[in-house]
Amino acid sequence: MERIRLVVTDMDGTLLDGQKQLPANFAEVVRTLAAKGIGWCIASGRQLANLQDQFKALGLAPDIIAENGALATLGGEAEPFFEDLTPAPFFQPVLEASLKVQGATPVLCGTYCAHVHTAYPANLPEVAYYFSKTEPWSSFDEVTGLRVCKVAIYHPQAADVLWPALAPFASESCRVILSSPCWIDVQHARINKGNGLTALLQRHDLQPENAVVFGDYLNDAEMMTLGTHAVAMANAHPDLKALCQNETRANTENGVLWYLEKIGLLP
Repeated sequence: MERIRLVVTDMDGTLLDGQKQLPANFAEVVRTLAAKGIGWCIASGRQLANLQDQFKALGLAPDIIAENGALATLGGEAEPFFEDLTPAPFFQPVLEASLKVQGATPVLCGTYCAHVHTAYPANLPEVAYYFSKTEPWSSFDEVTGLRVCKVAIYHPQAADVLWPALAPFASESCRVILSSPCWIDVQHARINKGNGLTALLQRHDLQPENAVVFGDYLNDAEMMTLGTHAVAMANAHPDLKALCQNETRANTENGVLWYLEKIGLLP
């Protein structure tokens, strides 16, 4: 594995355990790999600010691909070097459809702030877990001038209740992604984690074969097919497993670090 120079991991369902906690020795692992010239990249659907805050608290500054590939930052830098935004009116039909579903909370995800619909206050604690910087909205007139990374819609039963209302919006220009059982992400079709990872590899003068990539859900698909060393978690969606050459233990069994030990990157 001498050619590996970058470890790329999704967060939820991949690096985080069942209680959404990082491995206890994660900071030590990142520093051990850094001493070998191997970097770490977090590639997530989460907000950039949310991810930066979480790792700053650990004294770490990994590269970050945020918002399903719409943003990318180099370790330690606050501003994204890669940014792909879409005018909010592109999403208006999706927003209108989601708001017709009782219990749905749409979030317009900007580069620095997430704009959260206020109709269902009971959903706000779940939204706050993923978005550190937020502003409320209740009328489309309040957000029509925004340029956003994506729209994320939360519903406790998104896969069963929200998906039928939003899946018909999928088209050549619009991607509708079930990113977890409770979240659906809607983005312009040109945006995905693979694009963010491509930009990051170019900045580091690396090739896809220099990265080992871990994921578990369908919003990881493009970055998994980009590289030559894609690793699906045991708990991954079956369609994602079908895209990967390798598999590791579940996120609840510390599967990422187990695999890095297996291939000799960690002692």
